[in-house]
Amino acid sequence: MTERNLSMRKTILIVSWTVFALACGKIGPLQPPAPRGPLPAQDVEARQIGDRVEIALTVPEPRGGDPSQAVQTTEILRVAYPPGRTPPEEPDAIRVRGDVVLSVEAPYGKSGDRRVLFDPSVSELADRGIGWTLRYGVRVRDRRGRPSPLVVAKDLTTVKPAAAPRALAGQASADGVRLTWEAAEGATGATYNLYRGPLDGNLSERPLNVQPLTTQDDLDTTVEAGKTYRYVVRAVAAEGPPYRESVSSNVAVVNASDRFAPAPPSGLVAVQEGNAVRLFWNPGAENDIDGYRVYRQSGDAGFAPIGAAIVRQPSFLDAGVAPGTVVRYRVTAIDRADVPNESGPSAEVEVRVAADPGTAPGAR
Repeated sequence: MTERNLSMRKTILIVSWTVFALACGKIGPLQPPAPRGPLPAQDVEARQIGDRVEIALTVPEPRGGDPSQAVQTTEILRVAYPPGRTPPEEPDAIRVRGDVVLSVEAPYGKSGDRRVLFDPSVSELADRGIGWTLRYGVRVRDRRGRPSPLVVAKDLTTVKPAAAPRALAGQASADGVRLTWEAAEGATGATYNLYRGPLDGNLSERPLNVQPLTTQDDLDTTVEAGKTYRYVVRAVAAEGPPYRESVSSNVAVVNASDRFAPAPPSGLVAVQEGNAVRLFWNPGAENDIDGYRVYRQSGDAGFAPIGAAIVRQPSFLDAGVAPGTVVRYRVTAIDRADVPNESGPSAEVEVRVAADPGTAPGAR
């Protein structure tokens, strides 16, 4: 081949590459194809409840709007390490040696829903799986069978199940819901996790308590008045997370309706300020106080509230007093119940309103 022919072939190749690059819209290195499978599951966690292992995940968003991209199948993979063997630190071990222990084919609800599945084969391991370290991964597939990336949960080392507490009971109070329960027979030094859920919904995956409870009672101060809740309590089998607990106690259903009035305000003080009277008192200790109502009495009339609105702060300026009169005050507290509860009245204070503010004698 002559030098001229070689030069012509090079020119043709360069022109062809330029045309191809311009058709692609840019010149640069070749890019891998965009992923087509579902997005990965979120918040994958494993926990031991009694003698079974549960795996929880959050349903991912579809990667696109085509119906074939909807998530259809969940696969739970597992690598099991026997007692005495230290699992490798790299989580990718499950991609190489993981076995599919559960595959569930069912249409999902909307993205963001929480699903809890359980591993049906733990009991087939030696010693029914007690003392084994289990590494779980979750992979979802769309309707065309395309897989998502694998998401690996924190390793779970199973322990001997703890005995479940019993006789859980709840009672609404002015400060929240008081829960009490009994330890399992023969259980000494047990600690507990308390769980709550709505009447028609799932229990929370996180206990109400930050640290395991060392007593057999607790006060839930985070309830909303008028709502009904379900509670269970579990004995802690080993320190977590991952959580390792007994099966749940009986369910206690409690209506958190607020039927309890706050305590009367204390420390009421009144002083004259110019042609008005300033009142101060101690704020209430209850968590659900919405405000206060101020009552005034003048002459022979009875006590009557000052205005229709309640006072949000533990102070009030009464500008509606007449010079030269004697007025008496008392204050009540109002809570946030649907039908508000009003406390009894505070101790009364009396003020002789001076005609000349510079000679005001104060309150008694």
